[in-house]
Amino acid sequence: MADANVGACAALARRHLPLEDAELLLCDALALPRSHLYAFPERAVSVSAATRLDDWVRRRRRGEPVAYITGRRGFWGLDLEVSAHTLIPRPDTETLVEVALGLTSAQANVLDIGTGCGAVALALASERPAARVVATDIDPRCVSLCRRNASRLGLAVDAQVADGFDGIEERFDIVVSNPPYVAAQDAHLRQGDLRYEPRLALVGGFDGLRFLARLARQAPANLAPDGWLCLEHGCNQAAEVQELLLTNGFRDVRTCPDIEGRERVTIGRNGEASA
Repeated sequence: MADANVGACAALARRHLPLEDAELLLCDALALPRSHLYAFPERAVSVSAATRLDDWVRRRRRGEPVAYITGRRGFWGLDLEVSAHTLIPRPDTETLVEVALGLTSAQANVLDIGTGCGAVALALASERPAARVVATDIDPRCVSLCRRNASRLGLAVDAQVADGFDGIEERFDIVVSNPPYVAAQDAHLRQGDLRYEPRLALVGGFDGLRFLARLARQAPANLAPDGWLCLEHGCNQAAEVQELLLTNGFRDVRTCPDIEGRERVTIGRNGEASA
């Protein structure tokens, strides 16, 4: 690796990995923009950078997610720090942001429950800079990570340690959450990146509905009259989540599809109407 150049490093990565994975690891390991991979293949790279790439390629071949290897993930145009303590932000979850933005006024009071690295809260804060955005997580390490991301990006998010609505005494115009919703015995937990992600943030009980049901039950007390609850869920859980919201007095309940057309986010308006 001592005489490596960009072209040689690219060839190594592409020989062992899919193109997208190879390019993501290359750019981060060599600290180069993607354009340089093809425009300047003869450019020399340091021994340390080449060695780092070699290590990263081996880790990815073993199945470790790219986001955990690099410690970074893009979401809603934001460059986020991630760690093995948080879920990896995915394009599906951008649907939650899109839906929430359609319901959020410029100066809304917003709560993101189970924020992880802060992806949803930070995306909302980036689009609604005058809003008050509170982000909570049960894991203090996630809260610290969310705070670091907010500070680095210059976004105003109040990150707090909390278990769901416990200890939250104020009311919000909108509550959003991407809670654990995978069933405990779901085979997907043993496949792909999910093998490495924290079970605490993935598994929602035997049927995946435990935390969704809890949020639907507790949310009315923490929502303003006519306030909205927006819940991400599995693509086969829409009917159950709609029923949970209706049972707890929500109005205007409906489900919104993600970019692939899968039922992904169910919303409802607090049954307590404004005066």
